[in-house]
Amino acid sequence: MTDIDVEKLFKALEDHYEEIIGQMKDSFTSHEFIEKLSQAHQDIYVQVLNKYAEKGQPFQSVHSVIARRLKNNWAHLVEHIDTKAKSENVFGNYNSAAVWRKVK
Repeated sequence: MTDIDVEKLFKALEDHYEEIIGQMKDSFTSHEFIEKLSQAHQDIYVQVLNKYAEKGQPFQSVHSVIARRLKNNWAHLVEHIDTKAKSENVFGNYNSAAVWRKVK
């Protein structure tokens, strides 16, 4: 796995963030955002997961990067509110997730 390949995949996912943010409620969790993003762009999502598969915990690693990019690059569209909300992840488990609010 080269850093360039992984960066291209994350960039390809991030190219769809604005589209997905537009589909979200006014307030949403990282889990909800990732679920909608991964459903809409399964081809890219699976490829980036595959790049992390050898390192173990690919979902946790990839989801962390997706949320970090949302926080760092999309402050003009969403505001990070909290990180303590309990939310259901892709495995049906409840754990902490970031909460976001659309910027109006």
